[in-house]
Amino acid sequence: IILSAGRLTKQKNFSYLIDEFETFVKENNEFILLILGEGEERKNLELLIHQKNLQNKVFLHGYVKNIDSYMKKSQVFVLSSLWEEVGFVIVEAAFNNLFVISSDCPNGPSEFLNYGKNGILYKSSKKNALAESLFRFTKLSKEKILLDRFKLKNNAKKYTKYQHNLKLVKLLIDRID
Repeated sequence: IILSAGRLTKQKNFSYLIDEFETFVKENNEFILLILGEGEERKNLELLIHQKNLQNKVFLHGYVKNIDSYMKKSQVFVLSSLWEEVGFVIVEAAFNNLFVISSDCPNGPSEFLNYGKNGILYKSSKKNALAESLFRFTKLSKEKILLDRFKLKNNAKKYTKYQHNLKLVKLLIDRID
């Protein structure tokens, strides 16, 4: 299972993800793409899936309250966004031990993936860039996947409520002094 999640909006670039998945699945038929979320682009995405005859390969599951159970059953998480802050869904994916493939969109995902050292970054919206990243993922050794997942999970600890609270307390103490 290739998993992606977010609001079904232009920002999340799911139409690009579906286009690239179509290229990838021609040679990797055992994979499916599961997209979790709701939004104004749903009808357009359903039409695209139908036009590409991917109804048995791409599934729009809708809004899910607890994404963890889906992450635990998936092999890789893909962030296809045109822009993000950190992309907290990839932080969540890291906590769930998923390998992450992300667009190099502005702001946080590149830094979170240590500029491609702890996952795969691809050129946002570039034709075949995501498909090539998915092909690359399938060729990685189990050891490389485990190491990257470990590094990502370790990095994700920076984004916990506890860490944010520590930083806030430090800021407040520094202002008092």
